[in-house]
Amino acid sequence: MFNELKRLFTTALSLSELEREIAMAEAVAESERTGTAFPDSTFEDGYIAALNFVMGREGSNVREEFEALAGEHGQTT
Repeated sequence: MFNELKRLFTTALSLSELEREIAMAEAVAESERTGTAFPDSTFEDGYIAALNFVMGREGSNVREEFEALAGEHGQTT
């Protein structure tokens, strides 16, 4: 493996947006209704999806599930 020059990485997402994404993922994971929103995915698939989200290559993987869950409980997102 070769050494790459370390470069500063920035993302279009704010820290609060990333924290919100984590909170949504935790709520979906803790939900009795869903258990996991992605039963056919591996840990590695989730890790890759998270990195792609942070890099702006993919949208949120949990927002839709979270909003459905919040709607069932009459909460606003």
